[in-house]
Amino acid sequence: MQKEPYIDQKSIENKALQVLEDYKIEKPVVDVAQIAKGLGIEIKEIDMPKGYEEIAGFYDKNTKTIYLERSDTPQRKLFSVAHELGHVFLGHQHATVLYRITREDQKYPKEESEANSFAAHLLMPEHMIYYYMDRYGLLRSDYDTLARIFGVPKSSMKHALERLK
Repeated sequence: MQKEPYIDQKSIENKALQVLEDYKIEKPVVDVAQIAKGLGIEIKEIDMPKGYEEIAGFYDKNTKTIYLERSDTPQRKLFSVAHELGHVFLGHQHATVLYRITREDQKYPKEESEANSFAAHLLMPEHMIYYYMDRYGLLRSDYDTLARIFGVPKSSMKHALERLK
């Protein structure tokens, strides 16, 4: 099995920004269903099988379907779809599944960390975060308000704010 090359963070960010531009998405909440549909990918919500309850989502290349855990919050589902789209846009051949349990990035397989980064840049691009912080006079400590604006989990917004320059 050939090892996939490392994709640098700037390339991942640029790919996410290109997708937003291609789909003419200029404000939150990013319509990941529109992006999936544009790629001919279906999104289905299911109850994960017994023993796989910790899985938030996965992508089946053969059927071009993203499967999501039905009981997850809308914010979690949004991030899961963006993550799975990351695998597609980044050309990952050996992607596994997205676990609901947060892992330290160092313990995540490389492709999973890259897909998480893509999802974060797609759903919470820097320029949009700055725009809404400025528009509403928000600070980095207002991550809960920003998370609501962007429709993402609070933990995801917290991480996005940490990466800002």
